[in-house]
Amino acid sequence: MKGIKGLGDRIAETVSGLKLPTLGREVELPVYVIHNSPDAEDYFFIFDFEDFVEQSRQGWFVRPKLRLWAGRSDFNRRAFARQFRQSFAQEFEMARADLAAQKDVKRGWFGGLPGFFRDIAAPTLPGVLSNLVLLVALSAGSKVLTQILPAGWMRQKTDAQKLEDGIQETRDKVDAALGQIEITLHMDLYRHAWRGQPPGRMTGVDYDAWPLPQYVQQHLMDGTSGSWW
Repeated sequence: MKGIKGLGDRIAETVSGLKLPTLGREVELPVYVIHNSPDAEDYFFIFDFEDFVEQSRQGWFVRPKLRLWAGRSDFNRRAFARQFRQSFAQEFEMARADLAAQKDVKRGWFGGLPGFFRDIAAPTLPGVLSNLVLLVALSAGSKVLTQILPAGWMRQKTDAQKLEDGIQETRDKVDAALGQIEITLHMDLYRHAWRGQPPGRMTGVDYDAWPLPQYVQQHLMDGTSGSWW
């Protein structure tokens, strides 16, 4: 708790003069929901960070836009939102660590962050920065970062509880948005998810979707001993 209080004091000192980054062009961030078994709740995520990371490598605060692909969407949306947020945070932190090791990122979401963002990305508060990125990705394109930050972030924090309240408010907003996000069905993922059982509803299938990336196809093959159906 002492570390959180110290962090809260530091954030309070910087918030009044905070200059938030200007978001640049929109970059699609595809996410693939892969089902392991006939159980609708048994799945994992593959995040395609390549373009998003590359733009950040150039030092740009791009506006990420999530695009979710799945084989079925009849799973519990509240549990899905929580798992998605946690998985995204893990992938985001791994990408940050990898780029930090390369020492070639000057600005953008993954490096060279303004003082405020360095503070909230501290190890004492894991996942906070990734949640802010998710809020950007889940917001309407016309919104800017200042409009989607919890109101509490823009007021001086006088104690650790207010800081924690702001963090929880951010998580709640992310979970609520993820619970309503559009999920597009891909035929290859559909066949994989319903393999060995009567096919489910096909509502929401994009019949004109591009073939899955090779690395996603490999995950499907590895999980079914070479057979998708």
